[in-house]
Amino acid sequence: MKNVTRRGFLAGSAVTAGLLALAGCSTGDGSTKPAKGNGYKETDSGNGYTIVDNGNGKQLSYSPESGLKLIEKDGYAFKDFEGTGELVPYEDWRLSAEERAEDLAGRISIEQIAGLMCFSGHQSKIEDDCSVTDEQKEFLDGNVRAVLNAASGFPAFKQATWANAMQAYVEGSDNKLPINFSSDPRTGKNCTNWPGNLALAASFDPTVAKEAAAGIAHDMRRMGITTFLGPQIDVASDPRWTRFSGTFGEDPALSRDMTKGFCDGLQSTVNDKGEDMGWGTGSLVAMIKHWPAEAPGEGGREGHKDGGKFAVYPGNNFEALTIPFVDGGFKLDGKTGCAGAIMTSYTIAFSENGEYGELVGSGFSKYKVQELLRDKYGFKGAACTDWAVLNDTPENGMGMATNWGVEDPNFWNPAKRAAKAVEVGVDQMGGCNDPTLLVSAYETMKEQLGEEKADANFREVGKRLLLGYFNTGLFEDPYVDPSVAKSEVDKTDDETAEKALVAQTKGIVMLKNHDGVIKAASGSDKMKVYVPMRYTAAARAAGFAGGFADSSATCELPLSSKTLEKYFDVVTDKLADTLTGPVDEKSGSATPAEADLTRLTAADLADVDAVLVCAAAPNNADPRASKNEAGEFVPLSLQYRPYTADGADVREVSIAGDPADGSKWAEHETAAGVEMENRSYFGKTSQVTNEGQLDQILDAAKLAKEIGKPCIVVLDIKQPMCVDEFEPEVDAILVSMSGCTEAACRIVAGQTEPSGLLPMQMPKNMLAVEKQLEDVPRDMDCYTDADGNTYDFGFGLNYKGQIDDERTKKYCVDALTKPASA
Repeated sequence: MKNVTRRGFLAGSAVTAGLLALAGCSTGDGSTKPAKGNGYKETDSGNGYTIVDNGNGKQLSYSPESGLKLIEKDGYAFKDFEGTGELVPYEDWRLSAEERAEDLAGRISIEQIAGLMCFSGHQSKIEDDCSVTDEQKEFLDGNVRAVLNAASGFPAFKQATWANAMQAYVEGSDNKLPINFSSDPRTGKNCTNWPGNLALAASFDPTVAKEAAAGIAHDMRRMGITTFLGPQIDVASDPRWTRFSGTFGEDPALSRDMTKGFCDGLQSTVNDKGEDMGWGTGSLVAMIKHWPAEAPGEGGREGHKDGGKFAVYPGNNFEALTIPFVDGGFKLDGKTGCAGAIMTSYTIAFSENGEYGELVGSGFSKYKVQELLRDKYGFKGAACTDWAVLNDTPENGMGMATNWGVEDPNFWNPAKRAAKAVEVGVDQMGGCNDPTLLVSAYETMKEQLGEEKADANFREVGKRLLLGYFNTGLFEDPYVDPSVAKSEVDKTDDETAEKALVAQTKGIVMLKNHDGVIKAASGSDKMKVYVPMRYTAAARAAGFAGGFADSSATCELPLSSKTLEKYFDVVTDKLADTLTGPVDEKSGSATPAEADLTRLTAADLADVDAVLVCAAAPNNADPRASKNEAGEFVPLSLQYRPYTADGADVREVSIAGDPADGSKWAEHETAAGVEMENRSYFGKTSQVTNEGQLDQILDAAKLAKEIGKPCIVVLDIKQPMCVDEFEPEVDAILVSMSGCTEAACRIVAGQTEPSGLLPMQMPKNMLAVEKQLEDVPRDMDCYTDADGNTYDFGFGLNYKGQIDDERTKKYCVDALTKPASA
């Protein structure tokens, strides 16, 4: 197959496009006639684009200023992307997505395929007029068509308006391929506040995950987004891992089933009768992540930074961690059948004998991508690297690069990394705005395999990537109505908001309820509660892209007073009108000092019903790499007080590390016999930035005892934590796993009975954390509280006591160790 370019694209400027604006429809024989009486109707949307109603066919939308014409055939309208007046297969929406993708992949140029293979860097800012910026024009003109919408801080209607402007820009260009916009998970950020993954897992009910995902798809499609960079389905096998909260917990079977439910909710377009129609205009492509597993970073460290680039398998449990992918995302119950895309992990799967392949990040690993993903498990969707794997390591330590195993600048550069990723079966490069890197990869492949094989390989990549475009209807209807985004997303209706809050309550787990202090409300009177203000001292934490960043002190209610007053009669502390803490550099305002806070006393609280403390979980200063400012590895801690890692189960010599001679693992066939650096944190002390949270819990518990009232603690957690530091002093503990403290308040107020179960284990202490193995789920000694309850996987209380139902019978069994498909 020779390398052909697309025929007949309008090559003119915007002026030319205006002159050629649609005046009629081509009939396919070169003549034109008015678009009337042909079975379809054109309407001005009022938002800069035209809608074509094809009756019982597919709706079209296009910009009348782009120069794009329509073709009439059999009484229907089709877009004339080719500009020839002849209907070619990929333009015919009556054909299957597979037929259309194969046809178009055979027509476009290698340069255009290279553009499809780039997934843009984060686009986090929208101009006041929602226009396309010069930077965006540059990468769009370079054929990039996968754009990461990271503008979650902007209203949905602005995101929709910007998406339309971007689509109109490419529609008026030589390369009229539409843009596939994507987004990371963003629940509650200018969209409906559905539970996050860990909270969904706590429901132990895949139908809740399906409902939430369908709600997410609804909101994102209205913003012009068609690909979801998720769900994150890593089995969270190490409790210290920073990205634990993005997962469905630490059990392979539960993660598998939640993956199925969530992906079906994202990908299946549903009709008015609730029937699954498969792919359609209501679908989001699910990009499940991170293949084959990201969670078993040594010491719980995380792969965004050098310190967390090694995944280790001391329990020889590699296969178990693939279960949510192999038996979940690849085998959906819904009509779409399989997740449309997959993202590779950052980490190097470390072994001395090479059993997990070459010691390189997953996006460069032939074993993980070609041999496992493609050959063994038959995944036919698009494979994308995680972001910034092609980047050179910045010399000043600032900026992001995740080129694990292929770091050496004397041998590797972005073009060579791209070539290696393509060679092992990867289709798309996350965070890459430069298609010339992929053209270079093509030239490398051509030298190695010959032009015919290289061309065939790239066109197969093009087909896999284009499937998502055709499956979601992007070629027909890429434009969205900003007014609908405003009315349905920016202003979530009461019914949808209530459904989301109900789902949130299903993810709240009640761990402790001594003497039944939390119970069903018996009347209309609200509980009177004292809610201490949450004071967090200034701290220094690691910056995402290198270096350290200072955070200012804060003092605030954990929820707005309006939200708290929905459920309680609230009293709280007094913060001085004039603050005396240091001035915050960003805001220019003074920050609170602890002396500015006047706590209520026992005398002030004689008539309250309870003390309600809302506390954030322990926060490590450098959670991604777990290093101090001196560059030494320190332990990641799940407790508030300082923890020194000197117990018998702390490794004095790390399992993994770079070669001690300064070389990289890509220069060695295996790690056997190679002297290695030691990344142990033995004898070092943790760096938790919010130890004061514990003091606030203990002070509140002491105050509650003075007034003879119960102390109820709501923990805002993102992963397991040690509760031994305060549990004996408090009467009740609830955990919220997606930041929805309001849902917990609904339970405390007795309006909803708790039903959530722990999708993870809560450790006895940090010694138990050190004893467990990074790749083995559910292998930890769990905490037993003063009431005799053990906080193990699947534990949770309702008003009657420990929950024992069909969910616990199904999932509270021995953890799976290999996929059913293995």
